[in-house]
Amino acid sequence: MTSIFRMLFAIPRAIVRLVWRLFWGIVKTAIVLGVILFAINFYAEHSNSALAQSIFQIRETVSNFFSSTSASELKQTLSHLSTDDFVTYDGARWTHPKATVYIASTDATLVAAYQEALANWNATGSFTFTQVTNKSDAQIILADESDSSSQAAGLAELKTNSLTNHITHVDVKLNRYYLLDNDFGYTYERIVNTAEHELGHAIGLFHDDNEDSVMQSSGSYYGIQQVDIAAVNKLYQEN
Repeated sequence: MTSIFRMLFAIPRAIVRLVWRLFWGIVKTAIVLGVILFAINFYAEHSNSALAQSIFQIRETVSNFFSSTSASELKQTLSHLSTDDFVTYDGARWTHPKATVYIASTDATLVAAYQEALANWNATGSFTFTQVTNKSDAQIILADESDSSSQAAGLAELKTNSLTNHITHVDVKLNRYYLLDNDFGYTYERIVNTAEHELGHAIGLFHDDNEDSVMQSSGSYYGIQQVDIAAVNKLYQEN
């Protein structure tokens, strides 16, 4: 019986000793590697040999690869990402090429951009937006948000009748986080283009990256083009 107890106590002690040895083995290995890396780095910085220069270049390459991206670089990258997110359905459109809209945004710049975008679409004669003063009377709500988690400057969400595929309501939001921060490069003209783009989705248009179009998926560098007017006319003539 005594030998059994000794064996039972010996097993945990053996495990502890093994873990302890492994731990110190890892620590010793880390120390040795640290000393070696320090010596290599010291050699690279204090020697003019070809080997030292090669080591120095490798170190700089690795350092640059793992260095964090600055905030300005991140903003520059995001400014070229998707113009918007949109939820729509293939072939969806309004019963007729017209809809009522209500501007819910209270930001002066975005309100002006929305109004200009509405006027520009109305001027094409392909679709008519009628601005109303009562939100409950509107089929399209034009609002804004500040969403840093999104990589889009705007959002258009369409609701449709499942039987007819006709659009029944649209919520459009312009993202203040990107559009109103100068670091992202959105001029007022590009903000208007973005509003026109979202209204294009509200009409029923999809992205068009094949031509110069207000419906390009990124950039908002173009306002309404003839190809966009033709796309609206085609959408409403075919239904």
